[in-house]
Amino acid sequence: MKNQYKELQEDILYEEELIEETLGYLIEVKHKFEKNEKDSSIEPAMGTFLMNFYNGVERILKCINREYYHTALKGEAWHKNILDLSYQPPSEKVAVFDLDIVEQLQAYRKFRHRFVSGYGFQLKGEKMLELVNNIEPLWSKIKKAVAEFLAQL
Repeated sequence: MKNQYKELQEDILYEEELIEETLGYLIEVKHKFEKNEKDSSIEPAMGTFLMNFYNGVERILKCINREYYHTALKGEAWHKNILDLSYQPPSEKVAVFDLDIVEQLQAYRKFRHRFVSGYGFQLKGEKMLELVNNIEPLWSKIKKAVAEFLAQL
């Protein structure tokens, strides 16, 4: 990796640490949900941590866009466009993700939109469990892809 991308790497590593911490909280909340603990904050907390995970991945992509791709992301579709850019970068640039990762992330992007547009008490844990159960393998793929991306710079 070139020295010019050292700050980008540091920013990404910081976001990865925050995502790791978020996933720890998410797993705690999942266990409470699975134990049927009666607490009206469990499902909103699960939703919050799912949204935080996706926002963290998006922040990594925004850092990459700012420091490496230099592409303007505007309008209401920028959340979708930044994912597309991550596997279809500008010419002469390296992709961060493959299509498989992006397709998996689409479910978290859509959840984020529903979460932001709705009410926490309307969230249903059963519907979020698929995302929660898939998050750790997806996160492993993301970290590997980001490390490989940085190694190519």
